Amino acid sequence: MKKFRWIHLSDIHFQTKNVSFNTQKLREKLPEFLAGLDGNFDAMIITGDFRYAPEKENNPQKVVDYINLLCEKLRWTDTPKVITVPGNHDLDRGSVRTAVIRSAKDKYQPNMGTFDPELLGQLLGGFNFYNNMHEKLRDVSQWDGSNPHGIAEFDECNFLLLNTAVTAGLSSEEEQHTLLLGSSYVAEKLDYLKKKNKPVIAIGHHALELLSTEEKREITNLFEQEGVRLYLCGHSHSQEADSFSQNGRYVNIGCLLQKSKTEAVRASFDIGELETDGTVKLTSYKWDIDQKNWFADPPYDRDYRSLYDFPKINDNSKEKKHIKLVENPFTIVGYTLLGSLGCDGIKYYWKKDDKYVESIAFNRRLRNLKIKEDADISAYTISTSFGCVLSATEQQCRFCETGTLKFGGHLWAEDIALQCIFMAEYDSNCPSYKQVRNNAREFAFMGQGEPGYCYPAIKRAIMYTDYVMDKLGQKVSRYVISTCGVTEFIQALTEDLKNSVFKNKITIHLSLHEIDEKRNELMPINNIYDYQEVIACCKKLYQVTNEKIGVGILMFDKYQTKDGKSYTLTPKRLEEILSVLDNDVFRIDLCFVNNTDAGRQKHELSNEMADALFQVVLDKGFEGKIFTSFGDMQKSGCGMLSSSMENKSEVGSTTIEHFNKAVQLLQEVKEYCYER
Repeated sequence: MKKFRWIHLSDIHFQTKNVSFNTQKLREKLPEFLAGLDGNFDAMIITGDFRYAPEKENNPQKVVDYINLLCEKLRWTDTPKVITVPGNHDLDRGSVRTAVIRSAKDKYQPNMGTFDPELLGQLLGGFNFYNNMHEKLRDVSQWDGSNPHGIAEFDECNFLLLNTAVTAGLSSEEEQHTLLLGSSYVAEKLDYLKKKNKPVIAIGHHALELLSTEEKREITNLFEQEGVRLYLCGHSHSQEADSFSQNGRYVNIGCLLQKSKTEAVRASFDIGELETDGTVKLTSYKWDIDQKNWFADPPYDRDYRSLYDFPKINDNSKEKKHIKLVENPFTIVGYTLLGSLGCDGIKYYWKKDDKYVESIAFNRRLRNLKIKEDADISAYTISTSFGCVLSATEQQCRFCETGTLKFGGHLWAEDIALQCIFMAEYDSNCPSYKQVRNNAREFAFMGQGEPGYCYPAIKRAIMYTDYVMDKLGQKVSRYVISTCGVTEFIQALTEDLKNSVFKNKITIHLSLHEIDEKRNELMPINNIYDYQEVIACCKKLYQVTNEKIGVGILMFDKYQTKDGKSYTLTPKRLEEILSVLDNDVFRIDLCFVNNTDAGRQKHELSNEMADALFQVVLDKGFEGKIFTSFGDMQKSGCGMLSSSMENKSEVGSTTIEHFNKAVQLLQEVKEYCYER
């Protein structure tokens, strides 16, 4: 099997009257631009809206001629392989169709997934323009009269063609989240394609989001069961990519018309590739209205690793090819599984200039999941320095293992971003725990280091990571920057958020733990950044974000530091700490204490005491939770990172492949940012 390559266009809206100057130019330039592209193409996919309905043009010859011109420029030596589906501009509207649609919807039962046969015939009879175009174009779309949906077959893969406009024809407002497809007809086509034992790509005009709630659930379940992993569509005249199920991705492409720069549409197209290992790569191109030409648009590229599961071809050798790590100053050197067989996550070890640091990929945000959304989030702990800068001046926290290490310098933005990119890219195709592949990603800068002292590097690392997450089609839940209270950092972040510097949600987590003289003892940084000043800065940040700020308070119970001092968090002391906080601004994270070389808890905190402390939080009107970190048995819990290589496993070929891919993605985003 060879890879399969296509061009995806949508919403041509071929006008014959009053064509805007810019639309005319972009259409004129497109054929020659396609002629200059490298490589061969196996298909051209066009997902509906071939005409501009208000013109009421019934002769499709001009749009057929234009499509044939595009095919000619692609240098196809045999019959052009064009795949088409109809859009809502390609049907005949009127009062009769309106009545038929409403009757069909009234009688439709989602669990049955079929239309009244007579009404279905009338619905399909309204696509005269599309049917005439399909006949003149002689595209490879296969339709039959009894099923509203079709197929297209190729040697490498097959296509499911959805007529998402079968119940279209009402106003845009009425059609929002009400479209029906007839899930039974879709299942019939998938049953046929399943026997071909090839990857199936679905295409349609509308996004699946525009289907009724029940219909969308039926269709996405079918896609998940039958292995449909990619859905290509148009309609919105905008470009976006997201997930429609745990394993499925959809890509909405732009259009081929744009009247002016201020018009909220995006003229664009994609080139897609289905690799022999099941990976799907999408390269995006957009029309630049100022330069009057088409250009590559890397931020909208997508790389879905091993999206389709099928055997690799020509891999008959028993010995696997040895894969080497690409050379990079900051490189991965090993890992430790957290929990049984890594059920909680993985700790990774990184090296640079003979110095070591860790990052952690957790499969879940919390150990006790009471909120469904938390179950769909993978959390990552990112280090920002070798050791902690506070230890250089004896200001380290007296409960943190990292503070016992010698400070070895801050990490660069590229090093910080590489941790994020590698772990998220790996999890996007995680071989062991497939349930994390489609999770949203939460990046927490809570590993080694005081992030408040290297905010500029974190800021750039976030921008790098956002670019790659978009390219991989991965959702970012949020970024969390932990701090002991560096006020200059909080002020800088507040200004950046005021100026909308970031694309995704950014918040901070304040390690407070104590107040007054006891905080001076436990956290000597308080002698530089008094907690009252820190709290005042946090309140100004809250005024910008309107997002409550997490405050960490360790549940000490006869905790002894190395210098012999003892600390206990009683309900009364917790009340005193909470009295300096505003329950409208802060939420409370009560944290179990992990034993480290910096200090030890004499005995494990009882559940009764933990519950009593949490009740104080609730009584004082705060939102909060009791937090137990994962990985404490592998020295990976909160405050336990020490670059210890205990129980480290050497990286294997899978880890190396993902690391190499992460380095490649990082290089791409750096080049893109440099060009800008």
